[in-house]
Amino acid sequence: MGTRFTEDDFGITHLASMFHQDWRLSGSARDVVMGYVAQTSLPYVLALAEDALRLTASDDADTVATLWECATGSYHRLYGDSVAGLDWFREVAGICEGSLTQAGVHANIKVGQSVYDSLKGRVIAEIDELEPALSEAIANSPMAGNAGAVSAMKVCAADICPEIAFRVLLRALMEYSCEIDRNLYARFVKLGQEFSYGEFVVSRISFLMR
Repeated sequence: MGTRFTEDDFGITHLASMFHQDWRLSGSARDVVMGYVAQTSLPYVLALAEDALRLTASDDADTVATLWECATGSYHRLYGDSVAGLDWFREVAGICEGSLTQAGVHANIKVGQSVYDSLKGRVIAEIDELEPALSEAIANSPMAGNAGAVSAMKVCAADICPEIAFRVLLRALMEYSCEIDRNLYARFVKLGQEFSYGEFVVSRISFLMR
């Protein structure tokens, strides 16, 4: 999606925010996705379907599962479950496509090369700079977050989609309470503008500035 449609988060990172500490009160993981898709507007459903299909097209099960766990702050783990990373996002995409069809939207979503590939080097550079602090924050999480999260973000940026990797990075910083400095935040704001984000996609992490 070249132009963003919302002032706030979207796609798999927005869905991940539904998997908070008490998400199991809403039922199964599938129930959470079904509820999210039923209650949100069609552009959000389209964005989620696009993210999910792009991740499954990567065929990198370990990276995809690790990215998802990181985005949920480790509150929803795929390892050891009956549904692995790729299957999980195929299921998410299927739920989205069913909802779109029911609404009369016949979306033929193509997920070829990311239109943001020119920004992959900058996203990887920001992840590299944050790696020591973010890895420590994840390791110290009460949920005992996985050690491969930062590496998975870099793989995502290089081989899948730098835009998704950047959104996962933003979520990880919030979920694991990792502080950032003002210069880094300013660069994030600039990257957000180049990704055509709405106002709050980046600004919601401003409370982390030290």
